[in-house]
Amino acid sequence: MFSRYGDILALPGARTFFWWGLFSRLQIGMTSLATFLLVQIEYGSYATAGLVVGVLSIGAAIINPQISRLVDEHGQSRVLRFGFGIAVLARLVFVAAALMHAPTWALLLILPFFAAAGAQSTLTRARWTHIVPDRHALNSAFSLESSMEEVLFIAGPALSTILATQVASWLPSIVAAVSLLVGGYYFLSLRDTEPPARRGDAGTSPLTSVPVIDGSLPRVGLEAQPRRVRRYRRPLRGHLLVTTPALILTSVIFATQGALFASADASTVAFSEELGQKQWSGTVLAIFALGSLIGGLLYGSRVWSRTLASRLLWGVTASGIGALTFHLAGNLAWLAVLMFVTGLAIAPTMAVGDGVVHALVPRTRVTEGMAWTRVGLDMGVAFGAWATGLAIDSIGSHGGFMVTGWAGAVGIVLMLGGWRYLRRKKAYEEKVSREPAARLLS
Repeated sequence: MFSRYGDILALPGARTFFWWGLFSRLQIGMTSLATFLLVQIEYGSYATAGLVVGVLSIGAAIINPQISRLVDEHGQSRVLRFGFGIAVLARLVFVAAALMHAPTWALLLILPFFAAAGAQSTLTRARWTHIVPDRHALNSAFSLESSMEEVLFIAGPALSTILATQVASWLPSIVAAVSLLVGGYYFLSLRDTEPPARRGDAGTSPLTSVPVIDGSLPRVGLEAQPRRVRRYRRPLRGHLLVTTPALILTSVIFATQGALFASADASTVAFSEELGQKQWSGTVLAIFALGSLIGGLLYGSRVWSRTLASRLLWGVTASGIGALTFHLAGNLAWLAVLMFVTGLAIAPTMAVGDGVVHALVPRTRVTEGMAWTRVGLDMGVAFGAWATGLAIDSIGSHGGFMVTGWAGAVGIVLMLGGWRYLRRKKAYEEKVSREPAARLLS
């Protein structure tokens, strides 16, 4: 069943960049809750902690797409060898400021520099796009990435909770910084699998590529029927991926999932604290991660006949219905069961979303395209953390889980409304033209 994963990891250089990329991304699963807990413990306010995480996510939403565009144009190692250093330094300065109880405005000024590392989850996906031979392998690669990444997104907060509540408030932030410093720079040193820079391949011709249209979002396992379309590349076209309606819709769907994740994390911590069992909150979140891991690996182990749009609808609906049940749990054991079942849908949903983006954007701009969905995810995390912090301070963990449920419900409504549009949307795959520009323009 899982032989597909062995096949893609056997590709030259794949195993090394996958594991080091995973280690470098340990921090993306820890940063939000580590920052939240550091501020909440040191300042004694859920609302202030929620505000800090919200500003962190907004900074990432603004800066990450710009970093990703530079990565596509100049290459991963050339851009991020500076970005990683800035991000690590910013994290260390933030920890020092929080421990000294600096004014809230000072903390907020430091947070945008965290985003200098870019959207790291897009870096390994861009490498898979560069080395895998076909769509079957790419589906498995995206599923593997999403499965392991969702484990980081849910097990990371669990580790953050354990370290912050049982050891020291600052320790999760330091662990996150070390993972980026060590894992990130080793990942950048793996040049053999790094995608080529777009600027280096573009040449001087105003017509650098043409799209191929297959008529709908591709069904996995079916070959597209291409036809050539002549298109003149305008100078500003490369900066307008975010104006693609289908990409906007997909990013908004990711935002609802981000709000669901952030709200569930914070609410679980608050709920366990109300029960006098805060030390078990990390275990509950780890069970959430286990469900996500199992669901993602099962999804990627087979070929699916349904369209990407239909699979996305099923995934968002399943996770949304699960989120609506969290507030019904009367103890941590029942909450863990509900989270495990809901987690089965999370990694598959993220994998399908990545597949949608891959079908919508040119291959030479995959990093930027996926960065916009991470913008949606970050904005969702920002709003979810802020709203959940206010709800918990006002009416307790039950209010936090109400935010979780609303995030899931909004995702279902948006996906039901946009399903037919995504299903009809033409998918584009950029092909570098070998014909002279003058001939193609004639």
